[in-house]
This record gives sequence, C-alpha cells and structure tokens, in this order.
Amino acid sequence: MASAAKRTIKTIEDTGEGVSDALFDQLASLRKEIAAISEAVSDYGGDTLGDMQHNARALAKEVRHQGAVVARQVNHQASAAGKAIQENPVPVIVALGTIALLSALVFTRDQR
Repeated sequence: MASAAKRTIKTIEDTGEGVSDALFDQLASLRKEIAAISEAVSDYGGDTLGDMQHNARALAKEVRHQGAVVARQVNHQASAAGKAIQENPVPVIVALGTIALLSALVFTRDQR
C-alpha cells in the first residue's frame, strides 16, 4: 500500500510540474502578446498624433491663404467705395445724416 501511495504522490507531483510548466509557458506567451499589442497601440497613437499635426498645419496654411484672398477683396471693395465717394459725395452725406438723425431719436427716446 505504501508503494501505491508513493506512486500516486509521485504521479501527482509529476503532473503538477507539467501543469506548472504549461502554465508558465502560457503566461510567457500572454506577456509577449500583451507587449505586441501595447507596441501596436503606441504606434497607432503616434501615427494619429502625426496625422493631426499634419492636418492642423494644412488647415492653418489654407486659412492663411483664404485670409489673404479676403483681405485683397476687402481692399478692392474699399478702393471702389472710396472712388465712388470722391466722384459723388452727396449720397454718402445723406446716408450719414440719416444715421445720425435716427441715432439721436433712438437715444433721446431711451433717456425719457
């Protein structure tokens, strides 16, 4: 009987060592997979940041270009308005007088 018990204990110990070795191998494999996933996520995050910076630079360049276009258009319109006023100042004087009269009426009404 004693030898049967010893054999059973030996079998359990051998099986336990086999299970612990398999478990250790699985843990090592999981560690490698987690490291690979972590590296992939890190690379993806770096790429995303680079893409965002590239898009921000492109947007700033486009805004700067469109701002220059708008500034030229405003300058052109202001020049045209200035020439029109020099040629015929009466409508401008009438418009400014009307604005001044309406402003005076509105502000005096608010004070009563």
